[in-house]
Amino acid sequence: MPQAMSRGLRPTKWQSTLAAHSASSSLLVLHQTAAHAAWDLHHAGAVEDLLRAYFLTLPQGKSVAPPRLFIYQGRAFSRACPNSGIESPAYCPGDHTVYLETGLGDEVAAKYGDFGALSIIAHEFGHAYLSKLGRHPQGKEGELAADRFAGGFARYVKFKGLLEQGDIDEARATFAAVGDYEVYHHDHHGTPAERRAAFEDGYLQGFRLPGEDGASQPQAPAQPSTEQPQPLPPAAPSAAPPAQALPVLGLGLATLLAVVILAGVISLVNRARDDEI
Repeated sequence: MPQAMSRGLRPTKWQSTLAAHSASSSLLVLHQTAAHAAWDLHHAGAVEDLLRAYFLTLPQGKSVAPPRLFIYQGRAFSRACPNSGIESPAYCPGDHTVYLETGLGDEVAAKYGDFGALSIIAHEFGHAYLSKLGRHPQGKEGELAADRFAGGFARYVKFKGLLEQGDIDEARATFAAVGDYEVYHHDHHGTPAERRAAFEDGYLQGFRLPGEDGASQPQAPAQPSTEQPQPLPPAAPSAAPPAQALPVLGLGLATLLAVVILAGVISLVNRARDDEI
């Protein structure tokens, strides 16, 4: 086994898990050499079994059958996904199978560490889970959702005490490395920063279904306010006279005008009498 593969999840930590599930494991090994045997059987097989257990902790996970894990070297074909040969880790919805090519897994393990390579399996299982639920987003968002699934799986195995120091950093580096900057390409999967952040979100917050980002963050109930209501300030005096004062004001002006006219008439009458005398 290459030395890089022994730096993270050591086979001794996984032997009990692998032995407990070896009879029912769906792991299929198409090609196995002495150099890749430990990677195929011990590491990938144990991760598959833990992913099966992880499914049961997820929303509707008990009703979703985990995919098969098919390990091969070089190039694989599936009649269920016939458009092209399978050359990299991939999930085929047609046969509900995750395909893992050992060469790429070895390369990732050598560059970033074995838990980085194992997290790729979790990413593909995330595609399977989301597809079976009918909750798989299109394009880049679907890839980032699978990255969050891998982060949630890392959180799960951490709480089981199966991670060693540096394993999470290996996964962070791996997801950053598979990002790209071809943001206008139809097959853009997210920038390095976006893919690392998606894994980190799943690891720190736990996996949540797309569109339910706040589901795992319970909100504190609202507390009743103890403050007394403040009295409203007095209304500023209005410059305009109140509407009800307008009729009274008009009546007063009319009365004053009548008095002036009457006084004028009386004055004229008196003056006419004086002229006659």
